Amino acid sequence: MVIPVYDGARYLPAAIDSALGQTRPPDEVVVVDDGSGDATPEVIASYGDRLTAIRQRHLGNATALNRGIGATSGEYVAFLDADDIWASDKLALQLEILERDRDADAVFGLVQQFLSEDADPSLARRVVIPPSPQPGVAKTAMLIRRAALDRVGGFDETRSNSDFTDWYLRALERGLTTRVPEVLVARRRIHGANLGIREHDRQWPETIEALKASLDRRRAG
Repeated sequence: MVIPVYDGARYLPAAIDSALGQTRPPDEVVVVDDGSGDATPEVIASYGDRLTAIRQRHLGNATALNRGIGATSGEYVAFLDADDIWASDKLALQLEILERDRDADAVFGLVQQFLSEDADPSLARRVVIPPSPQPGVAKTAMLIRRAALDRVGGFDETRSNSDFTDWYLRALERGLTTRVPEVLVARRRIHGANLGIREHDRQWPETIEALKASLDRRRAG
């Protein structure tokens, strides 16, 4: 599994602990530090050989993801954002589905958003946080067969704010089959510095452009 991180020292320990503490632990945990300037390197180093640490200059989240994928070797690949938390039985539940359902390429699940305990109280008035878990088609909720990931390809490193949207659209175009069981697999932390909040004005135009590019490919194909 791959955890990309940039200046994420505050929340990274909780993310790593949720991965290492799985009821069915991952075979490998790769953490890619995208040139952090905070204490992220020290946090990563504190885990010793329990994970594989990679550091690169600041090239962006998509590049860190691709670097991490290249460092994994298992039959399945999972991702976890450095400020999110996996449910303790995420991998066990998803592996059971993929091993039972050979037609499924990837499994997602439900994601519960929560307001971080250190967030500015005013954030709760500006952001809508659903009270119950919601179906989560997101990197942090996904477990995918490596063969399917190889078929789709990696993340577009030119897309700093829509890398997963672009990837998922390409995946659907290539016939990716998914399952979204009604089980909680991850908790998404809302803290104010989330990419979708911080880069909202840039993210939407990039997302729309990714959607248009997908439509253009379908029409041409």
